Amino acid sequence: MKLNPDFILALLRNLDIFEDMSDPDLVTFGNFFKDRIFVQNEVIFHEGEPGNSMMVIASGEVRVSQTHGPNSEEALMILKKGDIFGEMALLEDLPRSATVIAHSNAITLEISRIDFLNYIEKEPRNGIKILLKLGKTLSSRLRETNAKLKAFVTFSQWL
Repeated sequence: MKLNPDFILALLRNLDIFEDMSDPDLVTFGNFFKDRIFVQNEVIFHEGEPGNSMMVIASGEVRVSQTHGPNSEEALMILKKGDIFGEMALLEDLPRSATVIAHSNAITLEISRIDFLNYIEKEPRNGIKILLKLGKTLSSRLRETNAKLKAFVTFSQWL
């Protein structure tokens, strides 16, 4: 299934990390994305697998989980249309830090690290814009995780 280019543009246009890009640049960048379809409860990727792409949710929901054995899953968050995941893989060549599962039937747009790096090499101005926004996104998520960890440590002192 090939998604409509206007749909892809509208989806990417609504993402903070691409808000500083012009529509023509975003259309060009959007051509690097491939659509993928997942059925409910299908694993999109496993924690520990090589990370080599980022995804944008075009429809449906996915859950980000930690696994603690073959039949044990702890859902960390539910992501929905317009959310991104796997973005750390664009910046580092390390294994995935969580398992992501289709929470409902879902369609994603995926960009590989190779395509991303090729794009920012050819379009450094846009690359800098994207990387700065990506850095802000990661920083925000780290602050949120730190706040949760602080609350957990505070709570555990009462046990």
